[in-house]
Amino acid sequence: MKIPFGWKIHLFFAVITALLLVVVLSARQETPFGFADVVAMAQDRATRPQEPFRPVAAEFLRLNYDQHRDIRWKNDRSLWRSEGLPFQIRFFHPGYIFNRVVEIFVLPDSPYQPIRYSPEFFDFGKNVFKEKLPTTGSYAGFRIHYPLNRPDVLDELCVFLGASYFRALPRGLHYGVSARGLALNTYVAGRQEEFPVFTKFWLEKPTAFAKEFTLLALMDSESVSGAYQFKIFPGEETRMEVEARLFFRKTPSMIGLAPMSSMFWFSENTSNTFGDFRPEVHDSDGMLYQKENGEWVWRPLTWARQIQVNIFPDSNPKGFGLLQRDREFSHYQDLEALYHLRPSLWVRPLEGFGAGSLLLMQLPTGNEYTDNVTLFWKSEAPVLPGSSQTIRYEMRWLKQAENLPPLGRCISTRVDDQEKKNQRTFHLDFSGGALANLPAGQTPAWEAFSPTGAKILKPQIVWNEYNQSWRFSFLALKEPGNRPQEILCRLVGPTGHISETWSYTWLP
Repeated sequence: MKIPFGWKIHLFFAVITALLLVVVLSARQETPFGFADVVAMAQDRATRPQEPFRPVAAEFLRLNYDQHRDIRWKNDRSLWRSEGLPFQIRFFHPGYIFNRVVEIFVLPDSPYQPIRYSPEFFDFGKNVFKEKLPTTGSYAGFRIHYPLNRPDVLDELCVFLGASYFRALPRGLHYGVSARGLALNTYVAGRQEEFPVFTKFWLEKPTAFAKEFTLLALMDSESVSGAYQFKIFPGEETRMEVEARLFFRKTPSMIGLAPMSSMFWFSENTSNTFGDFRPEVHDSDGMLYQKENGEWVWRPLTWARQIQVNIFPDSNPKGFGLLQRDREFSHYQDLEALYHLRPSLWVRPLEGFGAGSLLLMQLPTGNEYTDNVTLFWKSEAPVLPGSSQTIRYEMRWLKQAENLPPLGRCISTRVDDQEKKNQRTFHLDFSGGALANLPAGQTPAWEAFSPTGAKILKPQIVWNEYNQSWRFSFLALKEPGNRPQEILCRLVGPTGHISETWSYTWLP
C-alpha cells in the first residue's frame, strides 16, 4: 500500500513528537540526587547497627601534631581550580588524631563514586615513611576556599574535619569558636559521651558566579543516623542555613542541638593571669541568649577549679551563641593568636527546638590549647528507637552585630575578690543600644537581685566617659558556706528594660 506524501509528513512529525515526549518524561523521572536521597540513606541505615569505621594506616596514626600538619595539600590539585570557580575544595590527609576517613562525592555528576585519593595530591614535607604509601584510601575532611577578603585571593571559608566538627569564618577574622552536628550524652553521670561522625559528604558544584555553597552530609553514631544539608553564604558575616533529619536506633540520655565549643582561660573578670604576660586569653568571652519571652541574657565566661554547668530552662528559644565582644588588641597583646579577631557564633532556631534548656558547660583549664567551653540546646522532646526528628536553624559567624542585642550590652565584668571571704565587689560597664537614647543628663535606674539569697549592697551607677558606658557597681554578700550564688542585674529606663540581663555565678 502506497502512503501519500502528505501522510508521510504527518507521520514523521508524529514520531518526532512522541520521541520528544519520551525524552521529557524520562528527564522528569530522573530527579537529581539531593537532600531527600541522603535522608533515605539515613533512615535505612538507622534500621541496622552502626557501621564500623574504615581504618587508617598505622604509620599515619603515629604522627604527632607537627608531623601531621607538615602534610599539605597541593593547591594546584584543588577541586574546581582548573575551571576557576569561586568556591574550591582542598582536602585533609588522615593521621594523628584524625583516625577516620570520609567519602566525598561531587554533585550532580558523581553522587555514588567518591573523589579519588592519591598520595600524589599531597606534599608530605619532612615526613619519612618506612613503608610504601597506600595508593588507595580517602580523606579525613576538607576545607572550602572562597575570595572572602580580596577578589584575587582564595581564603579559607569553612573546615569540616573530625567527627561532626566544623567551623567557618566571616570577612577579616581568624578561626576560633567551632560547631558540630550533634551532641549526645554530654556530661551525663555514668555515661560516656557519644560523638556522632559525618561519614559521607556531597559537594554541590557551584556556578561561575555563585555567592553560596551547598553541601550534604550523612551522619552516624551508636544511637542515631542523620542527614544534614548546609547552605553557606560568605561575607561580612558568614551565614549558614542548616537542616537535619535524625533517625534514632536507641534513646540517648541527652540530646544537644546546634552544639558549639570554644576556649576561655582568663579575662578581666578572673583573679589572675596565671603568670602570663597577656591581660586576656580567650576565643569567646560570653554567652548570649534570647529567651522565648524576648528577654536577652548575657553570661560572662569564667575560670574555676571545678566543672561549671549552668542550665537555663525554656521553650522555643529565639537564639543563643558564644560571642567575642572585646575587640581591643590592647586587651590581649597577642601578635600571633590575635584573639581580638576571633568570630562570634549565633544560632537562630527555626524548627525542632521546643521544650528544653540551654546548657553551658565550662571546664577548668591551665592553657589555651583545648576547647573547654560547650554550649547547646538540651532537647526534652521524647525520643524512642525508630523515631525521627527534624531540626532547622541558622548560624551566623560574625564580628559584631547591632541586633545582638538591640539593647544596652555589658561590655566588661570586673570582680574584686581581695576583700573578705564571703563578699565580692562587682563593676559592670553597660554601653550601646537603647542606652544611647536616654535623654541628656538622665541616669538609668537599675535592677539587681540574687535568686539564691545573696544580698546586694552599696549599688552605684556612674557615667564612664573613657569608654562611653555606664558603670554599675555593687557589693554582694553571702552566708558562709560553699553554695554558689546566682546574681542578675540590668539597667532600666523610662520605657522599661534598656539593657540585657547580666547573669553570673559567684563560685566560692
